[in-house]
Amino acid sequence: MLHHIGILDSCRRVFAVDPREHYLLALGEQYLRHDCLWQVAIDYFGLAGSRAGESLMEEYLVRIPLDSDRKAQQVLRTCKRYCLESAQDRIHRQLGRQKWLRGRLGAAIAHFAHVDDRAAISQICDQLWAEYLSSGKLTYGPIIDGVLATGLKHERLQFLTFYRDFHESYKAGDYENAASTLLRILLNDMAPPHAVSDLLVDAIPLLEADKPVFSSDDTFELLRCAESLVRSPFTKAFSQDSNIASNELSIFNVACARNLARSFVM
Repeated sequence: MLHHIGILDSCRRVFAVDPREHYLLALGEQYLRHDCLWQVAIDYFGLAGSRAGESLMEEYLVRIPLDSDRKAQQVLRTCKRYCLESAQDRIHRQLGRQKWLRGRLGAAIAHFAHVDDRAAISQICDQLWAEYLSSGKLTYGPIIDGVLATGLKHERLQFLTFYRDFHESYKAGDYENAASTLLRILLNDMAPPHAVSDLLVDAIPLLEADKPVFSSDDTFELLRCAESLVRSPFTKAFSQDSNIASNELSIFNVACARNLARSFVM
């Protein structure tokens, strides 16, 4: 009111700081004493139109307890309204960690995607893969479908998606499509190093199928992948550092040899 009736303008030469800014910031700080009025306080800081007001907004917004999805969205909308990108990124990271700890992995990936935290997304995808290996049940489909619907592209998500397609084709008895998908994953380096051995194990029943689904060229590519895995820095020996045991390597090699013999005969 003092600003609108011109009193503050007449006092600018007296005050060491802008009196309008001073009173707006002071009023905003008074409202901060009441948790339910935080949005009013932020609006007063924003009206100050100064770096001090922006700093107060950022400082307070990142400390608001995000105890519900509704409140989290309110805080993020406020950050967007005042173009507080730094605070917005910090809150997305905070929410990502929060959802991750609570097992809401799809929501966690979505928040990390907002700040392009590809390392965190990779770790969550690796967790989904590890859970599949331990349980034998592929249940991550709805999680990655929800994330991919947002348009997010990430190499680990691509791997999980293609592996899900392979799994479904194999389960449906479509071995040719399953073999083609598995080979595509391996040849295009979609899989992380720690998963390659598991994919080679998955190839064994396809190599031993009644009707050959891998050509001789395909089989040589599988053997090349196995050799590359053995020689890679990631694993010095199948029996030591990889999920595949030495007896499974022997079974894999025998299956490849048999498939090659059959493909040459045909």
